[in-house]
Amino acid sequence: MTAFSGNWFQRRAARRKAASDAYRGLLRHALDPVHYREFGVPDTFDGRARMVTLLTSLACVRLSQLGGPEAAGLIERLDALVLDGFDAAYREKGVGDASIARKVRALAQGHAGLGKALFAALTSPDSAAKPQSVAEILRRNGAAAPDRIDALAAALAGLLARFERQPDDEILHGRFDWAGAGAAARRTADHGRI
Repeated sequence: MTAFSGNWFQRRAARRKAASDAYRGLLRHALDPVHYREFGVPDTFDGRARMVTLLTSLACVRLSQLGGPEAAGLIERLDALVLDGFDAAYREKGVGDASIARKVRALAQGHAGLGKALFAALTSPDSAAKPQSVAEILRRNGAAAPDRIDALAAALAGLLARFERQPDDEILHGRFDWAGAGAAARRTADHGRI
């Protein structure tokens, strides 16, 4: 699969654009009020950061299904943008230089831990255990109100299914269907399913 053609500089620029497009869409969707209002995700700095992590994990799962160096490079670049975004968010909050490294490191460790756990649960070959595993991870990490954990887990599963229906080329160009995902999340919140 050759998503990026041309010389090295053109491919590198295309990969950066794909990661940037994926990140912008992911961030817009992570900040959608439906997650905080309907799923009980805490509308705090940490709650929004966890939502970014959850959505990043879904994007990485879909990219990992493609395999190959282009997908691996996109995963790496997307994750770097997320961590840079955490740093920028702390700076916007006015966190001083003396403590920003410690705060970003702690947030990055939480991002990595939650991301790896969710990635492992979503790529598990035991499909029957996935919903319970994802819900337990969300519960352990305080990702949502306890009575809305199952609805959030279902919304995440539906979002991943939406990405899996998208053509591989769209995914490799960072064009995840975040817009359709917002409407689906609202339906999940209203009806408990996608």
